[in-house]
Amino acid sequence: MARTKRKNTELAVEIGKVIRKQRKAAGMTQAILAETIGLESETVSRMENGIRLPSIEKLVEIADVFCMPVAAFFEHVSTSKKQQDNHLLAEKINVALEKLPEAGKSFVLDVAQNYARYHVTQPRTVRKKD
Repeated sequence: MARTKRKNTELAVEIGKVIRKQRKAAGMTQAILAETIGLESETVSRMENGIRLPSIEKLVEIADVFCMPVAAFFEHVSTSKKQQDNHLLAEKINVALEKLPEAGKSFVLDVAQNYARYHVTQPRTVRKKD
């Protein structure tokens, strides 16, 4: 069965950054890493550039080579996603605020500040399910 090309996703880019960083820290060339895990150096290059995602098996092998947990490849992915989501939310709020008169903007700002103060200073309580 032929493999399909994978898109240059955020995940591929972030994993590639980790691979490159770990390889350089270990003083390895792409060719040495490729030989160690049984791939072509071009494939390692594509992984590092976010063009190709490694298979789970190869990701485990790469993690083993660098004596690191597989989870380390994904640490910055969720952070980036959360930052993107927060940025989109901020844009939506900004668009909505632009439509309000000044009095409405002040009111929304006061409500938001009070809400934030309450939730930052008040400990969260966990409700028990019935």
